[in-house]
Amino acid sequence: MAADREEVTFPSGDGSCVAWMYRPSGVERPPCVVMGNGFSLTRHDGLPVYAARFADAGFAVLLFDYRYFGDSPGSPRQRFRTRSQRQDWRSALAHARADRGIDSSRIVAWGYSFGGGHVTAVAARDHGLAAVMLLFPFVSGLRRVLKTPPGVSAWVMPRSIGDWLGRHNTIPVTGPAGSRAAMAFAGEQAGFERTVAHGSPWRNEISPAVFATVGFHRPVARARSIRCPLWVGIGARDITVDNEAAARLADRAPRGEAHRYPMDHFDALTPEGIERVAADQLEFLRRVA
Repeated sequence: MAADREEVTFPSGDGSCVAWMYRPSGVERPPCVVMGNGFSLTRHDGLPVYAARFADAGFAVLLFDYRYFGDSPGSPRQRFRTRSQRQDWRSALAHARADRGIDSSRIVAWGYSFGGGHVTAVAARDHGLAAVMLLFPFVSGLRRVLKTPPGVSAWVMPRSIGDWLGRHNTIPVTGPAGSRAAMAFAGEQAGFERTVAHGSPWRNEISPAVFATVGFHRPVARARSIRCPLWVGIGARDITVDNEAAARLADRAPRGEAHRYPMDHFDALTPEGIERVAADQLEFLRRVA
């Protein structure tokens, strides 16, 4: 099935987000999958192939960039705030529901990594969603904090507190294992290198305020409040997020289901990983949306 893609902008907070809207040809008022990426990644990185698969199967897709990242406006650039990005999620869902070409009763939220944590928190309160799909979601931060080398934590923390207090600064998103970066576990730098698309506006810098509170990041605690069908993808070799927390999320959610893959955190954004995961997600979408 052919699909058209157009660029759209929708308001969010005190700014706006830029997105691509994919519309399947010949489908009147299709369901819509709203998609957002993970920590620092943009709409260009890995997700367009998923979006095209869904659109080819008859689903509309709204794929957006968070404010301050990618193609969306906002200053200072690379400013990461959990509350801001969750507002962007709510705004994206509202935009999809208001689109007259979309069936507003069949909206699906799809989030990867930190985006999956955002979706978990939003879906716990938004009971109008038709379904939720979380790919390798970051739903508990404590284990990551405990595994971070003390020297890296000691370097990040004053920068994190300064950023939280309004003194904007940035640190590298990733780097060699053990280096001074937000994501420097073994293999993460290589994961970003193979995920970021050619010509992507992704930048290897991020404001670090979130690290002052990431140990208390626990969207998994809201699992029982997610009433709609919930698909959770878990990578067996994923050291970036807490897999046990993701499994608990799927187990505790009233309509949750876990799908496990022999992958690391970034494998699901490679061509081979996308083919496998997208096939399972489409089977889920056809059942529930």
